[in-house]
Amino acid sequence: MMIRRIIGLGSTAALAVTAPIVLTGAAAPANADTTTGTTTTASCSKLASATNISAAAYADRLVRAWGSGATATANCYASTAVTRTLYGQALPGGIHWRRVSTEGAAGTIYVTYHDDARGGNLTIGVQNVGLRGANGWHAAYTARFSGEPQAWNAVQWSDNLVRAWGRGDTKWTAYYATPAAAAQLHKVAAKGGSHWTRIATEGAAGTTYVTYRNDVTRHTLVIGVSNMGLSQGDAHAAYTVRYH
Repeated sequence: MMIRRIIGLGSTAALAVTAPIVLTGAAAPANADTTTGTTTTASCSKLASATNISAAAYADRLVRAWGSGATATANCYASTAVTRTLYGQALPGGIHWRRVSTEGAAGTIYVTYHDDARGGNLTIGVQNVGLRGANGWHAAYTARFSGEPQAWNAVQWSDNLVRAWGRGDTKWTAYYATPAAAAQLHKVAAKGGSHWTRIATEGAAGTTYVTYRNDVTRHTLVIGVSNMGLSQGDAHAAYTVRYH
């Protein structure tokens, strides 16, 4: 499991607005618990056929499912060993993963992804077409992380949220914040703008509170980030918002 340490940053920092790169495509919804090896062949048969698709497309489906927390779908594509590796690193895996290379060796295609948000690589080994079981499932049988993803601390996480909200990016706002916190931000404005400057940070009872001031309106915004959520690799770690 990825461990994120909360470290202090300077109190004042203007926030630039930048757009991230994401692995596109949606995963099928999950309908099983997060334990490995619990998805039945009947459940997998409800998904699109996996028998003859390329190894890269196969790995993409697995990474998308793991990234979004669709555990039933991930269990169909991965072996028990692979799901243990993936879930041991993080659940959900996040939407940052971008495929960077594909290479083959001895009937296995190795597909590598890079985490554009945090750094680090993930390589999935998939049995080539023709070597998979009759139903095509569980053909991803090896997974390896290298250059473990860099840890966002609570202040960086909050900055990322304010940038996403500032540019009107609802997908990333929803990733960094809980639904309730995202809704609070959207009540303030659908697009928060780029005039927010971080002016203070403080910690209390497992939460880091990060305060911003709008350089135009002079309003303040306080984001509360769960330190426990970050330590467990969770998305949606920003769970409270106060606007004055």
